[in-house]
Amino acid sequence: MEIDTNRKTTLAFRLLAINPSAFGGIIFKGATPEHTESILNFFKISDVSLNKIFSNFSVTDLTGGIDPLESLQKGYLVYRKGILSRPGWFSCTSMNDMPKSLQSMLTYQMDNINLSPIIAFDDGSRKDEVAPPKLCDRLAFSIDLTEVRFNQFNPDFFPITSSETTKAEITEAQIQSVIVSAIKFGIDEIRPAYMTINAAQYLATSDDRVAVEQKDLNLAATLILAHRALIIPQEIENDQKDEPQKENEENANERTDQPINDEINLPTEVLIEAIKASLPDNIYEHLKNNIRQKAKAGSGFGNRQKSKIRGRPKPSRNMPPGDQERIDIVSTLRSAAPWQKLRKKQLKLSKNIIILPNDLHTFNFEDRSERVIIFLVDASGSAAMNRLGESKGAIELMLADSYAKRDFVSLISFRDTSAEILLPPTRSLVQTKKRLGSLMAGGGTPLATGLDAGIKLAQNCQRSGKMPSLAILTDGKANIDLNGLPNREKALSDSVLVGAIGKKLDMKSVFIDCGKRPNNNLKEIATSMGANYVSLPRTNATKISNLVQTNLGI
Repeated sequence: MEIDTNRKTTLAFRLLAINPSAFGGIIFKGATPEHTESILNFFKISDVSLNKIFSNFSVTDLTGGIDPLESLQKGYLVYRKGILSRPGWFSCTSMNDMPKSLQSMLTYQMDNINLSPIIAFDDGSRKDEVAPPKLCDRLAFSIDLTEVRFNQFNPDFFPITSSETTKAEITEAQIQSVIVSAIKFGIDEIRPAYMTINAAQYLATSDDRVAVEQKDLNLAATLILAHRALIIPQEIENDQKDEPQKENEENANERTDQPINDEINLPTEVLIEAIKASLPDNIYEHLKNNIRQKAKAGSGFGNRQKSKIRGRPKPSRNMPPGDQERIDIVSTLRSAAPWQKLRKKQLKLSKNIIILPNDLHTFNFEDRSERVIIFLVDASGSAAMNRLGESKGAIELMLADSYAKRDFVSLISFRDTSAEILLPPTRSLVQTKKRLGSLMAGGGTPLATGLDAGIKLAQNCQRSGKMPSLAILTDGKANIDLNGLPNREKALSDSVLVGAIGKKLDMKSVFIDCGKRPNNNLKEIATSMGANYVSLPRTNATKISNLVQTNLGI
């Protein structure tokens, strides 16, 4: 059952106005500033206020708490209310940048209080970027505006009222059909099915019907279940042709049970077909995006990062405390002490220590992210086995030192027309020796494909909170382009193009030229990637290890 974006948006707003706690909110994906403006303009002329939640908000900004600055000025505890206590709807801009602490508190409030609807905007500026899954799970509706022009986006907004609406009646068979359909599409959580059942009841009521019909179920499933699909169910086949003939008594029992089964199966089949019809054209990319999960963040040695709660202690900072900062009592008192006599004369106080907001100091820590060293090895040509052997030795030497430095090591080889991750990021020397025991070599040199694989692995490491570094061992004689076709000129241009993409990651990289003579083409590729270039015709494991550590600042 296909419905256009405007009608889908209209129905979503209508259902949210009827029962905000049952549906949570709506998320707009790929919304341009023009789309966002048309949505926000509706609230400017509406009686309902729209409260904005930004990604830099603290938990106290959401739920309220003690205001330390006001408390110091007035001499007693002053509490302030959070934004969630305000009347009206809420909007979340830059949903992808929202910190996990803010996500957790927002989902907790949605689960425990009757929160007004949330309108979230998923900018999705990067292809592999994933919106917060826990928060998206609580928002019933998802509108994809990627392919919708802003001048074609004109939903029929209506006045939002908080009047209660009764639910239409729904049968047990209809409820079971919703649950079975959700399971067949890989949706194993109960919340989407509950939302779909409620939506069908309210849709029937809005059409002045006292009972839910199949068209209500189809429309509700299209609004809530379609964009959550993880798999495509197989076609429902009739297996009765293959079943053997049974005895008369069993046939009689089957006839008795058949109406009950048909009562459930028929609406389920219709519901599944309705959801299938509403799936997007690029269904496989859609399913891939739904399945993709965010990796967990880590910490250790690598890039220096400012931290508020852990890490190596640094000098305290003279700044007002936020939600996560801790006040450095000693530094605060040291800052306030020289001014006590003057302040007591001005304020005519003699007993208490007078501390003003500009005296406050907060603890400051420095944390370090984990480092991942990615070896990208050319396994093509006659000298491939030598390069692989030297790389294996260098990896083992660096892993022996990784326990103290908390370094991860990974190995990618490229040959013929493809690149392969032989060793995912690991610290285990035993696992490394097992995986590097037998390696394939020979064939063409797909340098661009190898660089692309290394950059994608580096991007995944960055998303998980690690700091990637890339060491490329090759003679630079690329002859296979990104399409897997032999073409030296195209292979060189593709390598330069991929290198320019890798430069945007701002990671340390080094190209180690293993050829007998320096290769100017490889220098060009290294320059496009912002990497160091070193010619090392006679290599061994120790030289490679030392060279990598020197150039990557390990």
